[in-house]
Amino acid sequence: MKILITGGNGTLGKELIKIIDKEKYTVISPNSKQVDITDFVALREYFRVNKPKLVIHCAAVTDVKKTESNPMAALNVNIIGTCNVVACCEEQNIKLIHISTDHVFDGQKGNYSTDEAINPITNYAKSKGAAELAARMYKNSLVIRTSFFGYTFPYEKAFDDQWSSKDYIDIIAPKVLEAALSDTTGIVHCASERRTIFEIAKERKKDVQSCSRKEINIPILFDTSLK
Repeated sequence: MKILITGGNGTLGKELIKIIDKEKYTVISPNSKQVDITDFVALREYFRVNKPKLVIHCAAVTDVKKTESNPMAALNVNIIGTCNVVACCEEQNIKLIHISTDHVFDGQKGNYSTDEAINPITNYAKSKGAAELAARMYKNSLVIRTSFFGYTFPYEKAFDDQWSSKDYIDIIAPKVLEAALSDTTGIVHCASERRTIFEIAKERKKDVQSCSRKEINIPILFDTSLK
């Protein structure tokens, strides 16, 4: 089976390509220069020529801080690009796996279930929420909400007053791939247990320092944990 992965140069895309069984699946993952998801005509032609049987849509603008000052990049890639991917999948009846985020929730309470209403707060979250809703309009789709770090914690400090169910990419990616290759449609959450960011950080960065959300002048959600 031929699998198209958008955003193959990103953290999740790279890990999925790495762990997919190449004896069972053929993976294609063009970069943005080879095919621009915001260009519907070009994307449609790419689908027509390559004929994927499954699409795992990872491509997204994910910089929360930059999208607050420059929302148009997120609008173009996360919303318009996703709508184009959905349209191409619908046209050829290809199953779509759309990678969403825990940030579609407002972070007020945590332990969010798959059937709870989303309430995105930041520009990034709003763009991902809109993209998720577009994907959900297509019946042959699976929305995977998840969140992850790379292989290590990337910062010197970690919040001890922010809760999450995110984990490291080598733990999250196999969960995402298992869900993607299943017959499931609708919405699933791929996450770990609820912990503070500081607790998650300590697992792989023993000398990380704790800090408070109040120290950072960007929107930091209190609890986006998934169940």
